[in-house]
Amino acid sequence: MGDEIKRAVVKDDALHLVRGSNVWSVKAEEGKEPNEWKMVHFANVGTSEEFIEAFSGEILELVDGSLIFGDEREAAKNAIMTVVVEGLMPAFEHLKKIRTSGTTALPELNRRQLYEDFARGLWHAYKDLFPKATMLLGFEIGFLFKQDAQFENGLTAFVSKFPSLILNVPELLRRQRAKWQQGLSSFRNDYLEHRKKDIAEFAAYYEPKTAEVLFDHVWRTMAELFPAFIEARYPPTWSIMEIPMNERDPKRLRRWRFFQCEPAERGNFIK
Repeated sequence: MGDEIKRAVVKDDALHLVRGSNVWSVKAEEGKEPNEWKMVHFANVGTSEEFIEAFSGEILELVDGSLIFGDEREAAKNAIMTVVVEGLMPAFEHLKKIRTSGTTALPELNRRQLYEDFARGLWHAYKDLFPKATMLLGFEIGFLFKQDAQFENGLTAFVSKFPSLILNVPELLRRQRAKWQQGLSSFRNDYLEHRKKDIAEFAAYYEPKTAEVLFDHVWRTMAELFPAFIEARYPPTWSIMEIPMNERDPKRLRRWRFFQCEPAERGNFIK
């Protein structure tokens, strides 16, 4: 691909430029003109990857349509990009190494390390960085990582605060907990960090197929929840709806479009 800049996103004090299949970053340098600032090759991943396109493009655009303004908006967008830059991107780099590891003879220690680093990075994105971003949107989801009884109590309280989200959050969260979240949590906490269980219980987590499925589940779960939370911060007569597949522009991949709606009840957001 060429040198066309497809996305420019500010995170912290750096401007990240998505150019082709790479990400470059640049910081302002005192006393120098912008064309003299040093450009750093940040990552070998770009908008050709669906998760980059979704988070750095459409989800940030949805925030721009909300009633979150000024510094609060910038903080929310920065937190969303932190999920990508400090969570999903590092995990994806480990995933790419896992994809190529089958063609290279690696010592068992090195092979295991690929999967363990991947799991730690992916869990960091979901367990640590994602809740910080949702907090800045007005949603506290710490109950998602509690034991079953505390989870159900927290979910009940959550639904009472936000009765009209555009997503069935209880159904989604219960499904993801059962499908992959609890397993990944146990692998990370009960084996990698604290060795409470034996490695034999986690043999599947050292297989390429499992890594691929986990990465897909994690980023897509967040990509489902972010729009629902952001939409709740819209004016009462403004919302988003999913674009049918046959109406989507292949040159500008967007899942959502805005529309005017009947006045909607909004929730009790964290201040």
